[in-house]
Amino acid sequence: MNRISKRAGTPRLRAFAAMAGLVALVLAVSSWSRVSATSVGGPISLSSVRWIFYKEDFNHLNEEDPALIKQIVASPATYVLEHHAGGPPLPPKVIPVEMFFSSAGLQAAIGQGRVIPGVKVVADDLEDLRITPSAERKEPIPAMKEFAHAAYSHGYQPVLIPGRDLMLVSGAMCSKRPGFTISQSYLHCGLPAAAAYAPIYVIQAASVETNLTALRQLVQEAAYQARKANPNVTIFATLSVSPNGAFVPYTAVIQAAQAIRPYVQGFEMNNVRPSDWRMIHFLAGLSKA
Repeated sequence: MNRISKRAGTPRLRAFAAMAGLVALVLAVSSWSRVSATSVGGPISLSSVRWIFYKEDFNHLNEEDPALIKQIVASPATYVLEHHAGGPPLPPKVIPVEMFFSSAGLQAAIGQGRVIPGVKVVADDLEDLRITPSAERKEPIPAMKEFAHAAYSHGYQPVLIPGRDLMLVSGAMCSKRPGFTISQSYLHCGLPAAAAYAPIYVIQAASVETNLTALRQLVQEAAYQARKANPNVTIFATLSVSPNGAFVPYTAVIQAAQAIRPYVQGFEMNNVRPSDWRMIHFLAGLSKA
């Protein structure tokens, strides 16, 4: 999940890759059959769910509306993503998380002593980006397993945030199939099952948040796969008032949050300034909707 948006390797994925198109379609339809037409819920207290923010967004929101941040910090857990040390100190209960784009990046930072001091949680934002080695983009599940192993081996807690755009990687053995949406391919390839390797898994859902049917289908099925792999996993879904740089009314994001709240324990807010005020309106309106 970048600031705008913002396979092969296992026997299971090789089996998927070898299936004929008709069989794949049947399995995909069967998978979607678990999705129910859950109705949009009611108000959501800011202190009742877990949160993930980018550090710059969190600090700016704290400047503009500290009362909102106070409610958020009162939640069961609030995580703040950062690439570099610095900036205003975070409130005591907030958990800093250093972001990486690959297992190779984490291992290099550990080997060179470059992990941000004091950080105990590290996130793998594995996407179809040049900064991520081609091998990891083509085989994301083994790459996420390697990331988690490296994290645990050095005393860090891993968070996995794989992008659905991994389904568009050229040459990957598990990728988007003809007639499938990116979300269907993401689910059919079983990426959420990587939750087996980490205590926290994030479903990148912001790009479909204005289509409540598609959003519910994606989040419910991804959460099902993740919990089947790891019954103790904590699941987040991304939301944004500016997914892929687009304008989304904060009221629509409230509806999206209400629609998927039954399936997740928290939300990751992916924002692009100058849309911070719409994020503030979203947060302020969430518990009043």
